[in-house]
Amino acid sequence: MYTYEAKKFNLPSMEGISDESVKQHIGLYEGYVKNFNAISAKLVEYAGDTEKNAHALSELIRRKSFEFDGMRLHEHYFEQFEGGSAELTTGSPLAQIFEKEYHGHFIEYFKAIGSMRGPGWAILYYDTVGKQFQAGFAGEQHQGHFVTLPIILALDVWEHAFILDYGAGGKGKYIDAFFKNLNWDVMEKRFVKASVQ
Repeated sequence: MYTYEAKKFNLPSMEGISDESVKQHIGLYEGYVKNFNAISAKLVEYAGDTEKNAHALSELIRRKSFEFDGMRLHEHYFEQFEGGSAELTTGSPLAQIFEKEYHGHFIEYFKAIGSMRGPGWAILYYDTVGKQFQAGFAGEQHQGHFVTLPIILALDVWEHAFILDYGAGGKGKYIDAFFKNLNWDVMEKRFVKASVQ
């Protein structure tokens, strides 16, 4: 059985997202990795007697995707800040398709998705069949995904991402800070990779 390890991220100090908030957020991510590994090991153990362990198995199986999605989405999230902030390159393939699909309003649209009530993630995917974006809200982190589509941009809007810096009502200010600190080179590379599939 493969054991996952928490990734290390080379993150600069960020404008509007404190070092302490990032430190605690990474600790949460590391917990997802640990929990996914523990659940995976337990499922192997319980599989020896599925009748006896039916209840425990069902609860762990439900929890497994929650932990896995928390692990992977946070890896997408933190990677987006590595290398420091960099603006979207004017005329890049990503900028061109943003203009085509969102007519210059992508950021506002994505911020509106992130501002929806409830914990979860605003996620931008690229549909390699339809050759278009799909933007959506993943409730908590394991419900509402566009299955199989590569992720271009992931915005964590659980309260843990902003409560330390902005309080419970500070989601909007946090989302503004998120966009100030993005390294758009990361998303441009993700898009190029996805668009050649």
